[in-house]
Amino acid sequence: MNSFLEKVLADLENNNIDVITATYVVPSRRVGIFLSRYLAQRIEQPVFLPKIYSVTEYIEQLGQVEIVNDLDLLPLFYKAYKSVETEGNVDSFDEFIGWATTILKDFNEMDRYLVDPEQFFNYLGSVKEMDHWALNQNPTLMVSKYLRFWKKLHLYYNAFQQLCLENETVYQGMAYRLAFAKAEQLSNNSTTKNKTIFLGLNALNTAESNIIQKLLEEDQACIYWDIDQYLMELSYHESGKFIRKFKKDWKYYDKNELKIYGNEYQSNKKIDIHGAAGNLSMIQVAVKLMEQIPQEELEDTAIILADERLLLPLLDAIPDNIAHFNVTMGLSLDQLPLSAFVYDIIKMHTEATEDGYYYKGVVNILESSFAFVLIDSDSRKLVKYIKENNLIYVTPSSFDEVIEGTILNKIMTPIQNVGELIKLIENVLLELKTKLLQEENRRLEIEQLLGITEVVQNLSTIVDNNEEIKDLKTVAYLYKQLVPFKNLDFIGEPVRGLQIMGLLETRALDYKNTIMLSVNEGILPAGKSTASYISNDMKYQFALPTYSEKDSVYAYHFYRLLHRVNHAAFIYNTEGDTLGGGEKSRFLTQLETDPNSKHIVSHQHYIFKNSAVKEELMVVEKEPSYFERLQQIASSGFSPSALTSYVRNPIDFYASKILRISQMEDVEENIAANTMGSIIHEALDKLYQPYVNKILINEDFDKIKKQIKPELDVAYQECYKSDSTPLGKNKIIYEVSLHYIKMMVQSDLDLVASGSELIIKSVERKLEAVIDVPEIGKVKIHGMVDRIDQLDGKLRIIDYKSGATAKGNVGIDPENFDIIIDDYGKAKAFQVLMYTYLYSHNEPFTEASAGIISFKNFDQGYIPFGFKAGRSYKEKMIDVAVLQDFEQVLFVLIKELFNKNIPLTEKPV
Repeated sequence: MNSFLEKVLADLENNNIDVITATYVVPSRRVGIFLSRYLAQRIEQPVFLPKIYSVTEYIEQLGQVEIVNDLDLLPLFYKAYKSVETEGNVDSFDEFIGWATTILKDFNEMDRYLVDPEQFFNYLGSVKEMDHWALNQNPTLMVSKYLRFWKKLHLYYNAFQQLCLENETVYQGMAYRLAFAKAEQLSNNSTTKNKTIFLGLNALNTAESNIIQKLLEEDQACIYWDIDQYLMELSYHESGKFIRKFKKDWKYYDKNELKIYGNEYQSNKKIDIHGAAGNLSMIQVAVKLMEQIPQEELEDTAIILADERLLLPLLDAIPDNIAHFNVTMGLSLDQLPLSAFVYDIIKMHTEATEDGYYYKGVVNILESSFAFVLIDSDSRKLVKYIKENNLIYVTPSSFDEVIEGTILNKIMTPIQNVGELIKLIENVLLELKTKLLQEENRRLEIEQLLGITEVVQNLSTIVDNNEEIKDLKTVAYLYKQLVPFKNLDFIGEPVRGLQIMGLLETRALDYKNTIMLSVNEGILPAGKSTASYISNDMKYQFALPTYSEKDSVYAYHFYRLLHRVNHAAFIYNTEGDTLGGGEKSRFLTQLETDPNSKHIVSHQHYIFKNSAVKEELMVVEKEPSYFERLQQIASSGFSPSALTSYVRNPIDFYASKILRISQMEDVEENIAANTMGSIIHEALDKLYQPYVNKILINEDFDKIKKQIKPELDVAYQECYKSDSTPLGKNKIIYEVSLHYIKMMVQSDLDLVASGSELIIKSVERKLEAVIDVPEIGKVKIHGMVDRIDQLDGKLRIIDYKSGATAKGNVGIDPENFDIIIDDYGKAKAFQVLMYTYLYSHNEPFTEASAGIISFKNFDQGYIPFGFKAGRSYKEKMIDVAVLQDFEQVLFVLIKELFNKNIPLTEKPV
């Protein structure tokens, strides 16, 4: 098999083009290494090899600039932003970074496609204003700030451009604009006879396209496309979308032929499709396939990771019969263990209390392989000591003798300010470096350390330049935001042994055997989700790539791999609730169903029995302090969520309710799911409050609809404690909340319009009751019911849920009523029963319906409590008999809480 690169060189020689004096532009450095190898094989005498550039390197060379990494741009962009904004309107740096990273990506995109900035930003501002235009309604403070942001975006862009020029700092998009301008000058003045050869490219941005066209028309360049003739001629096939477009649009092709070299796609190929449940199973399948490859074919075999997060577990699983392998790909630092280790240290300090550090944070640090490097086997002893002694809080004095004189003593010393925290991290990294350099085969860890050190240096600079950064949680947030900007590049000897790479690294290269993992929809292609503030409509308007073009890029890479391969294996994840959702990629379905295919396609499913690792579960005996606190709760009131947290995991109940430790969460600036639920609840409460105890009519909903956005804005501001503009993910969640509320209101309107009588009896109703529990005494219970209404005379007690809810979550087997206190999966059934039980103590009734309205799966409508009937659940009206059954299991649960002979035992969650 002659590779694409070999065919290009042969064609150049046939056309009397000197392959040594030419300049080559290839998709990646990796391609350049292989091209150099093929060139060396064709040259008999010693000469200097020609210049070979990756596309990015060529842009830098043409524009005579050096592109800085994105991490270095943020402080400069913040300076530009502050120069535009008036005092009092400036976001803090951690607020800024939440939206600036996406804005910078949009700036890059706009510049690479040579979009006119003035037209673009004027149009963008108008679009945003129209999105929030409302008849006879003054904009809220939040909407005004939101619109002001978009109107000022062009000022941010211009100020950023100016600062970049003053500081001789060039970001990627700016480099493309400069390179295009240089190409215009060079093509008009150039007298060089040496050709520039572009090869293996596909989806070109406007700057690249215009540069190449200019050079082609001046006869200063040649371009070779790596596309199979068969796929090129299929007008509907998305893998050839871009190259067909260039052939149609470029004037150069009015007189010149399109250079493509390949007609091998339709040759007989062995294609195996493997389904495996979970990442570990996919890797096991890949290992099994690797072991079957003959030793002499390993150098001509590529392992391709569609999801590059599988790299580290794959490296751990490489079979012993493979002596040499090479990794050529980048991996974001946030996917590597050292990043998590450093974050755990930062997080431990952000969550410190007067009593010390919460044990889970300390255990996370001690169980890291890097803790083992720092203090040897003592880290394991400390974890064992914490668990054996049931330490909830840990301090340095908990094990003075073991950590004295070690870096762990410094790690566990209380931090007073952000400067001390950063200094601590720098000391930890320095100590790690010293230890790692003393050991062999630690290259990967040292590379991680160098990358994290650079991130911490950037973080230190940001903190030094922004005096307002004083909160440790801000440092934690900034660290989490900065780490993904830095990639760890694995670059080895690309021509020896098995080749492991990401999908992009395969460009313009050919292999006899390929094994690709994570070939799932949502990964390959990646789907519609993208970090951008530019709507699809705007992208169409300004010829920017949408998700459709990005899907075509994935299609090109996927099918290009099949051009000259003999045996291709594709492994997809069959497990649901993952990024790929258990659905194989559409590309695999296309291979299986192509009526013209000559390939031999097989499909297998694998099920591996994984040996479970027995985890030591925590057990806490109930001491007098436990009962003191429990009695306090019994006096103030048990809520449904408190009781179900015990059902889920008694240790979580102990931590949150007895020790009063707030739920340990990552420091995020995004509105969490529970916060979104609070916003929706608050807005719906305000919308329906004026109509309580009134028979709703169609005209009422006209008024309610007009108030949706104002009430949502108020709820957002109150819940998020800020009038800041919702941007990024928060903007998406804001819009999702708006959508959910509109659905709820429309659903009620549909009921009324169809002739039903709907009366909202109360919203956000607080209910309390004191019950007499046998052997315990008086116990208070309470709860907040989202909505109580009456539909056509039927009393309904309704709980809103922002997450998905199935009928099985709200239904039970009447023969097994105890399941609601044994199985957390029935927590929703427990909650609606408890709300109804509470209501019965406040408002006597004969029977009522209780259920859930789930915004996530709103199409199911109201999901009532029900009894199992065959394979489904049938609505069960809650009467005295049902309430008596519930009361008995409620008593059992409360008595267990007070039983001194039943310890609190951790459940694996």
